[in-house]
Amino acid sequence: MPAAEHFSQSYAEARRRFLDAARAAGATLTSREHPLKGPDGETLATDIARIGPADARHILGIGSGTHGVEGYCGSGVQTALLSEGFARERPDDTAVVFIHAINPYGFAFDRRVNEDNVDLNRNFLDHAKPHPENPGYEELADAINPRDISAEALAESRDKMKAYADRHGHRAMQHALSAGQYTHPNGVQFGGLEPVWSNRTLRTIIRDEMGRADRVVFVDIHSGLGARGAGEMICTDSEASGSFKRMREWWGGIVRSTVDGDSISSNVPGSIPVCFAEELKGREVTAGGLEFGTVPIREVTVALQADNWLHQNGGHKNPKAREVGKLIRDAFYVDADDWKGMVTAQSRDVCAAVLRGFKG
Repeated sequence: MPAAEHFSQSYAEARRRFLDAARAAGATLTSREHPLKGPDGETLATDIARIGPADARHILGIGSGTHGVEGYCGSGVQTALLSEGFARERPDDTAVVFIHAINPYGFAFDRRVNEDNVDLNRNFLDHAKPHPENPGYEELADAINPRDISAEALAESRDKMKAYADRHGHRAMQHALSAGQYTHPNGVQFGGLEPVWSNRTLRTIIRDEMGRADRVVFVDIHSGLGARGAGEMICTDSEASGSFKRMREWWGGIVRSTVDGDSISSNVPGSIPVCFAEELKGREVTAGGLEFGTVPIREVTVALQADNWLHQNGGHKNPKAREVGKLIRDAFYVDADDWKGMVTAQSRDVCAAVLRGFKG
């Protein structure tokens, strides 16, 4: 079956395809139901499909939907790998654990954030301590979160951000825009002030599914940064770290460090690799985000601005809801067969390299 056949047009369809593929592959299935319902009243859940022994020494985890709407990409890849029998390639002492729709609310409602307007990948930090500051965001808050999404307002926003980049450099602009913030709950890139449902749920899944392993590798599939269809493995540790060196050994030049400034991503606080390191102390943990490019970054930025504006102004009851919904989905999911084939092939190669590494 062509890779494109495994991708879906809604969260409900994606969940159904994933569960069917997992059952056909003989996986052990568990689900963590979300307290809210989807747009059509459907159940929302993070589903876990495990193939391999309960006491596996080595575990490869593959995640999707951390950033909600990006789940169209990750879910399609997971379903393709299950349908192809990818996990049959694993060594006897290894389990493959698929975690589907880590942020099911965002996936179902075509949002990158969760039900609390929280960017989950900025939420995995110690909320009892002072939250990280982002002075660039504070300076640009009105530009990042425009008063409306008219052509005039968006042009004004773009000009202000360009002026900031001219003064401080592109990396500083990127950091201001995307590194997260903890002072504007209704703004873009809000990291939250407490652990949200998906944070707490993922930690439980990690302990239950991976707590007995010696070595854990987690590949979290994302989309929205980089050239169309090109994959980058984002490492949140420095190039001197053991995790970066392991990544380079397995995956070569596609690995980039956010700490050393080589990645397409900013160095952000509270990302998922932090969670794995905290929950699996004493184990060898290698966790990163496999990021696939979609459309030019300006289009992604406008989509995020429009989505945030919409949900501060009536949400799905707003007359612009359909228009904005298409904008945000198109920014993170390229509904084209060639793109789906590219992301599936690269994901398969990344995951297969881990299984070969476990054998070695």
